[in-house]
Amino acid sequence: MKKLIFAAIFCLFAATSFAQNNALGLRGGGGVELQYERLLNSGNVLKANAGMFDFDGSFFGTLVHNWEVCNWGNWTPRAGEWFLQTGVGGAVGLLNNGESSDINVGVAGNVAFGIHFSGAPITLAIDYRPTVFVLNDAWGSGFVNWGFSCVFHF
Repeated sequence: MKKLIFAAIFCLFAATSFAQNNALGLRGGGGVELQYERLLNSGNVLKANAGMFDFDGSFFGTLVHNWEVCNWGNWTPRAGEWFLQTGVGGAVGLLNNGESSDINVGVAGNVAFGIHFSGAPITLAIDYRPTVFVLNDAWGSGFVNWGFSCVFHF
């Protein structure tokens, strides 16, 4: 049994030592979201989020393409690589205004600053994602969408 557990742990570490193209985690801020990331090329990332907005019964999803603007690999080489990303994409949501719910579509931007840890397959980031909804006069609180995310790469 001990050999089986040791083999499973060894396989887990071996699998995470190669370049991981996928990541899954959580983003918290004005709500809580499930976040999926797909590494595209040269630091570009496609991020898909789905979750609650403002904890008021509103649900939404975003798909944002992020470009890596800066990478500070030698800033803290033992800790990991720091990065700055910007991006643009789309958003769709079911917004609850207290009396009724409206389906809405919009445009989302993104600016993220974070670190890819070198010793673990984890990325931490803080980001700002303004969202402009274009249907049903719902411009509202999409401009104050700050968040903190933690994702695990696999």
